Amino acid sequence: KAKPGVKVLADGILMTELTPGTGPKPDANGRVEVRYVGRLPDGTIFDQSTQPQWFRLDSVISGWTSALQTMPTGAKWRLVIPSDQAYGAEGAGDLIDPFTPLVFEIELIAVSQ
Repeated sequence: KAKPGVKVLADGILMTELTPGTGPKPDANGRVEVRYVGRLPDGTIFDQSTQPQWFRLDSVISGWTSALQTMPTGAKWRLVIPSDQAYGAEGAGDLIDPFTPLVFEIELIAVSQ
């Protein structure tokens, strides 16, 4: 059961809204401009953007693709993404072990279709 303030999104992704947004939501083939911090479950930062970055939603981990389609522009969310929606059994190099859930704080700045 999710803690108060935590919503369960599709595919078991846990979302906590840090800042509400009111702008448009991206579609599955859209591009997003985001600021983000990615952490391992122990809090270790494995990736972060110091400047806003553009990504195509069809070229990121599936947890981002599904969660960001429900996120309005201007919002900042904390997402806990199960390993099967991230890097799964493969992991990612020396940074992310296999079957590791990931925690992201993502701010959606802009969308482009």
